[in-house]
Amino acid sequence: MSRLMVCLLAAVVAAAAGGSEPFLPLRPEGNAELRGRVSIEGDEFALQLVDRDGDGDYLGNADRLSIDLDRDGRFHPLRERYASGRPLRLREVDAADRYEIRLLENPWRIRLIPIRGMGAIRVRLDQLQPNAVISKLNATFVSKSGIHREIQSVDEAVVIPAGSYRLQSVFIEANDGRHWSIEFKNFNAKLAYSINVAKDQTTSCALLGALHLDAQIAARDYLGGKLLVLPQFISETGLTLVRCEVGDLEPSDESRLAASLVNTSGSDKVIDRRSSGFACGSLCPLVFKTDGLIEPQMQIRLMFDIGPLGGVIRHQVAVKRPAYQPPANDKPFLNIEQ
Repeated sequence: MSRLMVCLLAAVVAAAAGGSEPFLPLRPEGNAELRGRVSIEGDEFALQLVDRDGDGDYLGNADRLSIDLDRDGRFHPLRERYASGRPLRLREVDAADRYEIRLLENPWRIRLIPIRGMGAIRVRLDQLQPNAVISKLNATFVSKSGIHREIQSVDEAVVIPAGSYRLQSVFIEANDGRHWSIEFKNFNAKLAYSINVAKDQTTSCALLGALHLDAQIAARDYLGGKLLVLPQFISETGLTLVRCEVGDLEPSDESRLAASLVNTSGSDKVIDRRSSGFACGSLCPLVFKTDGLIEPQMQIRLMFDIGPLGGVIRHQVAVKRPAYQPPANDKPFLNIEQ
């Protein structure tokens, strides 16, 4: 392959990766040091990471990163040493305003992500009751280039690198007359990076939005006397509810959600009632006893009462069955009443 073709191929690969530098391997030296090389704007430099606080993550406030920028074979203690717990402003490198460290374990790998400008993000929780008091918030944002940022305050502008982000997780503890904690995570690898933080501007972002219920039958044996239903609560921002604990005095892991399977083909008869919790990483599957009462053309709905996010929110949704397709003029699959 000619040198020109190699260069073109490298350019295509770099463009596909969003212009980010590649991960390069690191080797442990003792219990508190990593050594290797790092790529900066296409050039490689020797690197050293020192875990000075001994917590094992190398990115704490006390930890230090050294880069041999002048390639003299040593790390200068003043000119080439940086605090690794915050974005780097590299001396003698003008290609980007700052660089973000991205460090992976098993095996150890590192890359520097260029930051070209800073913006700010202000998060909102629109579903809270007016009297709700937040005691803890942790929202994780991930950018398309791989930058991770945790936001721990509501309605306050937090400075982060400019770029396109998506939510990865949200954890909240609050008191609105009851004590509760709730956690959401992103399980959708194709969730869009739709939160655009522009340089020198503040972007407002809802953490959750409306909470929607999705439910589908896991098997085709709904005529066999039992019905296995897989429910999920999904936020408007694309996150799945994975934990919900509510209690009068403190959050309780015994919190249960009442679920009813209802025949809505004219009678609104409750076929069976069950309860579900979050011991399965999300809502656990529900096994309803149907006694052969369900036919393929029957309209059935799953109804939930759920307590968090400020008062009781009632949800109901048509159950999606693999053997039945609703007519084209039927109502949409998700029909939520709150």
